[in-house]
Amino acid sequence: MTARFLTTALLVCLASVPLQAEQQMVTIPAGEFTMGRTRETPDDKTNMRPMILRDDRPAHKVYLDAFEIDTREVTQSEYASFVKATGHRLPYHWQGGKIPDGAEQFPVYNVAWQDANAYCTWAGKRLPTEAEWEKAARGGVEGLDYPSGDKITPVEARFNVSDGPGVVGKFKPNSYGLFDMAGGVAEWVNDWFEANYYQSSPAKNPPGPETGKYKAVRGGAWSDGPRRVTVFFRNWVRPTQTTPNLGFRCAKLILQ
Repeated sequence: MTARFLTTALLVCLASVPLQAEQQMVTIPAGEFTMGRTRETPDDKTNMRPMILRDDRPAHKVYLDAFEIDTREVTQSEYASFVKATGHRLPYHWQGGKIPDGAEQFPVYNVAWQDANAYCTWAGKRLPTEAEWEKAARGGVEGLDYPSGDKITPVEARFNVSDGPGVVGKFKPNSYGLFDMAGGVAEWVNDWFEANYYQSSPAKNPPGPETGKYKAVRGGAWSDGPRRVTVFFRNWVRPTQTTPNLGFRCAKLILQ
């Protein structure tokens, strides 16, 4: 089967997918917040420094201009609208070019950074910066470990499970009205990843490193334990990698 025929066949499978209305966004107000981990953990007091991730330190003040961000992770149905309109490649788990039955409102996953970036560009948006993502996840509240407070339970987010992602927006939103900022799927952000970036990050609208080998990923996923679904946890993935626990949401600056 030729590549051209294969693409045509997949688009035919998606022909019945309706174009989705633009996802609701919320405004995150301009201002300063504390980015990074502010609390010590028992691990911090051991002598095993080389084995301890401290890329979420030091906590530092960051000023961000106002921006908007999607209230939910991009769903598989929304991503299908993008594919239908552009002919972009499909997530590999869409066998026969179809979203798995019953998964239309699950977050899209098995998408590389380039795929997420292309979707946001198509939608007239962009991926959030790492700083924007963290400020949004914190919900305007300083010093908490999770979007919902200092502790998190399975009734507040989908995490530490083995059966994959679930419907977006099922759990209570944070104080900004954003869903699934903990659990669900981890999310691509725009920045390249650098472990020591917080030590030299600009104090205003940090864009992330200019280059890198990995892209930053924020927010824990359905497959992660509580340690990885905090608002300050950072991760990194090759921009070409696709996994079943990594998706995205989009953002955009507010034009002055």
